[in-house]
Amino acid sequence: MDRLDIACAEAGAFAGSRAEAPRACKPFAGEVRRLREGVLAFASEPLHLLVPHKNAVNSLKSTRCHVRSAPLSCGSFVRVGDDLLLGSPELCFAQMAASLPFVSLVKLGTELCSLYTLQPNGSAGYERVLPPTTPRALEAYLGRCAGMRGLADARKAACLVAASSGSPMETALALILGLPLRLGGYGLPRPILNHRIDALQSGPNAMERRYYLCDLYWPEARVALEYDSDLEHTGPSRIANDARRRNDLTSLSVTTITATRDQVMDGRGLDRLAHQVARALGARIRSKRGWSTRARGELFRSLVAS
Repeated sequence: MDRLDIACAEAGAFAGSRAEAPRACKPFAGEVRRLREGVLAFASEPLHLLVPHKNAVNSLKSTRCHVRSAPLSCGSFVRVGDDLLLGSPELCFAQMAASLPFVSLVKLGTELCSLYTLQPNGSAGYERVLPPTTPRALEAYLGRCAGMRGLADARKAACLVAASSGSPMETALALILGLPLRLGGYGLPRPILNHRIDALQSGPNAMERRYYLCDLYWPEARVALEYDSDLEHTGPSRIANDARRRNDLTSLSVTTITATRDQVMDGRGLDRLAHQVARALGARIRSKRGWSTRARGELFRSLVAS
């Protein structure tokens, strides 16, 4: 189910009031301080504030005001308090299209549709049960928008966004393998991320697990790419569990390819992995002038690091 459509009423009311006659709503230092100490304690600096008129701009420390006098589309805001609307993930994506490089915008969209969070210090958190939005919701929102800088790029980028990534490395792998050649990817069929495969529950081959989630999965070819992270896959017990997982997936007619951090962070290793996946898919990687093995490796490392 696409989330955040519940914000339509609030967004419509906000847009409507501004469309009639934008009222003075200049943010004051006391209000910003109260938000900083309360519901927005998690926010990084500067705090970006959307105001309806240039007269509402206030040069407060650690804040940045953005003027938008025209109404915004339905689904632009999520109400988190009686006097506070937060920009929705869809609005964030549309706004960032004006300043981000195209591939970085695709990455941002994938992160907004992911099962992890990125902290200000660069670390990832894995507490999400559902992603904040979906590629379908992004495309629907952008289809309702008009008069925003970068909107054409945002619509193109949304078509390349992957859903349900479980980690920053899964995001980087999905993008580098599936992006078109002209953007630096390998141009392979785009995988499904964290796809569920039900295990056998009865008979002589009954399995301990009810199902498996594959990091990257190509259903037509029944090929799975599993990222073996240094953090999660250590120790005899973990190694045994991983071996059991691979054996079970093989019994389910799923071809499993494993990628390690050392492998993918090296340009040549990444290239070998991509060709291995291509062979398993019965696909062919065409050469693209300007994107050498080294250049693709640098692009991949930038996707992981940024």
